[in-house]
Amino acid sequence: MTMSQGRVVRPLGAFERTIDFYTYRNPVQFSLVAEMDRPVPASELASAMATLQERHPLLGAAVDRTAPGAVYRASEGTIPLETAADGTPWQAIAAVEQTRPIPPAPGPLARAVLVPQEPGCAIVLTFAHQITDGVGGLRALLDLVAALCGEESTPPGRVPRTQEDLLAHVGGTADGDDAAAGMPVVDDERMSAIGELTPFSGRTPHVETLALDRGLTTRLVRRCRQERTSVHAALCAAATVVLHRRGREFVRVLTPVDLRRAVGLPDEVVNRFAGARTGSAAHDAKDFWTLSRRTSASIALQRTPAALKGGSAALAQNAPSSAGDAEAMMAAATAADIQITNLGVAYPSRPSPSGLSALWGPAQITQLRGEHILGVVTVGGRLRMTELTHDPVPGLVPEMGAVLADACAETPHG
Repeated sequence: MTMSQGRVVRPLGAFERTIDFYTYRNPVQFSLVAEMDRPVPASELASAMATLQERHPLLGAAVDRTAPGAVYRASEGTIPLETAADGTPWQAIAAVEQTRPIPPAPGPLARAVLVPQEPGCAIVLTFAHQITDGVGGLRALLDLVAALCGEESTPPGRVPRTQEDLLAHVGGTADGDDAAAGMPVVDDERMSAIGELTPFSGRTPHVETLALDRGLTTRLVRRCRQERTSVHAALCAAATVVLHRRGREFVRVLTPVDLRRAVGLPDEVVNRFAGARTGSAAHDAKDFWTLSRRTSASIALQRTPAALKGGSAALAQNAPSSAGDAEAMMAAATAADIQITNLGVAYPSRPSPSGLSALWGPAQITQLRGEHILGVVTVGGRLRMTELTHDPVPGLVPEMGAVLADACAETPHG
């Protein structure tokens, strides 16, 4: 099959095309990891992934850049599966996965590595960013785990619509609007400083991980409720405090906003996100919970339906038409000292499957100089962090854990 012969799934939307243009010279893929407490034969995993492709159409697609505007085309291939040497740390696999670009064709735009380890195994799923974001990747990984644990499979899904199409029809309000009411818009030129791209070289990034224990995770959730803030804002504040301690006078944090939760879009394997940036000067970090509340309110202001619809419409009207345009747009929109992608609680309304022991990620690099990308996900009552960077700040992740522990140990005000 040639790329021009595959069935057209649908054209790429403006946001998807922006990501695709960016990946011409700056490959962007991300990995998610499931640790299982039992061995999984490669044949069983391959069968489960075939089911996954039926459930999520973009996992069986390729990008045809020769078509006007670029389109997704159906790919006849199955998701590639490799098996690593027994006992290989999954962190090493996830790091190397960021050095291996996923070509747009012939597809599919995902791959998997099975990592045997005592007493079970790890499964590393890697996705090209053209087809999905972290929350969509988590949906795929959880569906894969469900299949491996013998849960009844869900019926095949329909092709997800473009983000611009869905946002154009969004109305009403979203959670957080009240918290954002009256928040001033901070006009600080340091917030808009443009980032610098580094040419993709295939360098293996540094990986650092940390799992908070159940006690600290529980205390963190409880204390955030008491302080009228969010766990994500507390994570942003912790990273900010650590970077200020390292001598940075002004710290910017980039938060990918999940549109599924923000404006009630379906839980599908597709790109559904926008970016929210927050910043603080060193003197702002003296009171941890005040900083956290300010961060939470600022993000809430940027994730209102009106703000999200406005940003989407602006991109649709001024979509990039070349890789250079997309690079300039991404360098301006995503530059930050640290990006924190928090996928939330993996199973918020029911227990996790008995065979799943841990989730990690997303693990990602986007080729911006000095970037730190922190993936966060919670399962089994434990919050886990995975940081990737080419410019390590020694102790960043463990010190974030210590800052959170200290903040939760303080006596609440009032």
